[in-house]
Amino acid sequence: MSPTPASSAEVRAPTYRLKKNVPVPYTQNLPDIVRRNIGHWTDRKYHGTGIIEHISDTGDHLFTVKAGATPNARFSTETLRKFAQIADDQGLGSLRFTRSGSVEILADSLERALAVKKAVEEIGFFVGGWGHTLWSVNSCTSYLTCTTAVVDAPSITQALYDQMVPYFTGEIPLPAKLRINVAGCPTACGGLVADIMLAGHYGAAPSYDPDKIRLCLPTNAKVLSHVVPEVQMVCPVNAIESFARPDGSVGINIIEKKCIGCGRCKDVCDHITWDPSKVGVSVLIGGKSSNTGVGPTLARVLVPWIPVRPPKYREPVAVVRKIIDVWRAGAKPGERVADYVNRVGMKTVFEALKVPVGLWNRPAELNTGFGVREFLPR
Repeated sequence: MSPTPASSAEVRAPTYRLKKNVPVPYTQNLPDIVRRNIGHWTDRKYHGTGIIEHISDTGDHLFTVKAGATPNARFSTETLRKFAQIADDQGLGSLRFTRSGSVEILADSLERALAVKKAVEEIGFFVGGWGHTLWSVNSCTSYLTCTTAVVDAPSITQALYDQMVPYFTGEIPLPAKLRINVAGCPTACGGLVADIMLAGHYGAAPSYDPDKIRLCLPTNAKVLSHVVPEVQMVCPVNAIESFARPDGSVGINIIEKKCIGCGRCKDVCDHITWDPSKVGVSVLIGGKSSNTGVGPTLARVLVPWIPVRPPKYREPVAVVRKIIDVWRAGAKPGERVADYVNRVGMKTVFEALKVPVGLWNRPAELNTGFGVREFLPR
């Protein structure tokens, strides 16, 4: 006997799935102690550099334990299960991965928070990153999923973390919080609002195969009268020119003196070639999103280009360490890199770091006149 066909009602989604809350209430997945104290937290206290105690006017106390993550927050499922097990066994069953790539686990007592810390360290992760410490080394995805990557940002991030654990754990104190971002290309998906920023950058103008480049150009020179080839159009500094050949085809010239190595031409044409032996990073300083001190600022170019040599990346690591040393020696307590630079001036920073000033890193005056302060009553 053949089975009875299912009715249309039976094949539809269950009723509860049709009753959707959009957006889903953010409190839905919060532990009860967090949910019932929303709006009641009145104070906090640090226990070392990796545990914060949140104090509520209801008498409740909540503890957050922060651990450094892997570059670009890439975890194996095995590691995720270990974190989840720690959150279940020692914490409140709550686990969060932050935008900066850190891991946060909640506990309801200092004793349990310290147990979380111990368990996290036992699986190979460091606890810290709050207060006057290195908060994070954040990384874009780079070659893992991106087609425009110049350098392998996650591996540079790992090299930096390997050398800077004492800044994260608080073993070496800093004047204020410190954020470091690493981006694989000049597009800087890694973020330009970090105290220290590294961005992948080509060190020379590109080249191309004269025959293959035709696949990225109009097939007929007559088209040039009303169409600009895309590979030319995307160049922000007009370093690419198109021209008509005697045979009626189209060619291009790349003006090396104009090229800034941004890589946009490569984005639209696979037959643009960059010399892999000449890739590096630009180093920028003084970015932050907080409204303290001079307010939110974008990072500014300090070193236009230095080479990268995996796996140790000695040059970028050395430059970052030197920036931190100069900042630690000259900053006032609580003074972020941007505030320090604003107080002493970029010229002083260049001199302290012994960085030569050229066309692409001339110190620019920091304009702090725009921001939320402009809209406040005077």
